[in-house]
Amino acid sequence: MATGFARYRYRPFLLLILALLCVPAFAGASKVLETEPFLASSINNDHPFVGQEVLLTYRLYFNTDAPKISDEVAPSLQGVWASETKTERFIRSIPVTIQGKQFRSAVIKQFKVVPIQSGKITLSGYSMLCTIPQDNVAMDGKVLPDNRFRITAPALTISVHALPEPVPDKLSGAVGLFSLNLMADKQKLKTGEPLSLKLTLAGTGSLLTLELPSLLIHESFRRNPPERKTILSKESELTSGTIISTMVVWPQSKGVFQITATPLVVFNPETKRFSTLYAQPLTITVDSTAQQATADESAPLNTSTEKKKTITSIFIAIALLIVMSSAAIVLVRKKRLMDAKRVLAENKSEQPEASGKSARTMKEQLFTLLEEAGIKSPGGMTRTELNDAMQEIKIPDETRSELPVVLDSLDRILYSPSREKESRIPDWITTKVEALLRALKKAGSSR
Repeated sequence: MATGFARYRYRPFLLLILALLCVPAFAGASKVLETEPFLASSINNDHPFVGQEVLLTYRLYFNTDAPKISDEVAPSLQGVWASETKTERFIRSIPVTIQGKQFRSAVIKQFKVVPIQSGKITLSGYSMLCTIPQDNVAMDGKVLPDNRFRITAPALTISVHALPEPVPDKLSGAVGLFSLNLMADKQKLKTGEPLSLKLTLAGTGSLLTLELPSLLIHESFRRNPPERKTILSKESELTSGTIISTMVVWPQSKGVFQITATPLVVFNPETKRFSTLYAQPLTITVDSTAQQATADESAPLNTSTEKKKTITSIFIAIALLIVMSSAAIVLVRKKRLMDAKRVLAENKSEQPEASGKSARTMKEQLFTLLEEAGIKSPGGMTRTELNDAMQEIKIPDETRSELPVVLDSLDRILYSPSREKESRIPDWITTKVEALLRALKKAGSSR
């Protein structure tokens, strides 16, 4: 009985230790009661190997109106290679519950991070200036100023493991799961003909930082520099996809040649082992070009044959002239018709309408016209960055001052934590949006 009692007595301590070991690398939720809104930092793997890609994420939590973000300070990413992921056109938020409180959460920044040294590395320093509009009015009737404050994301520390010894000399930064393949558009050709070779590396891992294998080709082949194309999966948390290296070569001599690629040494972080990938070699057979018939083998052309060829050439030239003239007439008529349609479309689009549209549709219309005016990804910019970008392309001052006000009003409708959407958008917002659409349309057409 005593033994059984002792076994059950220590079970709560064991469960507590297991629970602590399963906590993800997430920092920031502990400050819910201290400051609102707040930033949280998270990383999908805080014990990676050197060269292993991990995902660093910064989330914003708020339970009032969505704050306006400006004056961002980039994080200090020392000891790692980092690349910011492409931000969405619209930053979307989702409802979450933390410590019994209702919040909305939005991913503000994400970085693909690859450690380049072992040991402990601290990722810190990301902060932003938040502005929350005040709807209340003071006792004297004056409108209260906006609430402005800076919030900083908590620091994260990762423990980076060194690659196990001995590390192969030919390791070129490939850490993950990959496959290697070599293909050609043909394997039999004549001298001087082009041959297209494609080396394909597919998988998940450090695709953005590894070095592709080289092709081993006979020195008699002329060649162009390889063209590299990367196709990445948007649904994968880590970098996943395909890298295709295409090279065009021209054999200059007859023979049978073998083309292959240098081996690729890969480290698999799951098995903690190195492996070598080999591309299947290609055998290319090259024949000489067909010899032209000698003058002795061809009978001399008589005078009548030459005359027939001359007459035939004249008729062909006349026919081509008629065809080209007809084509020119058709093209001229088609161009006039297209010009008329374009003028009609421009006249019709001079008065863009916003009435009857949702807040999201209005916001999309504004961002679309901003992009047409020359601003790339306006939805991912802070208000300060957007104002600077509009100033660079000479958007009028009145439009630059009114646009943030309208966007803030639309954001309040879209991202209210209580999700009590207005059944009808106020008329003043609709009127302002229509005026801004006309102004941005004019700015885009003048470029």
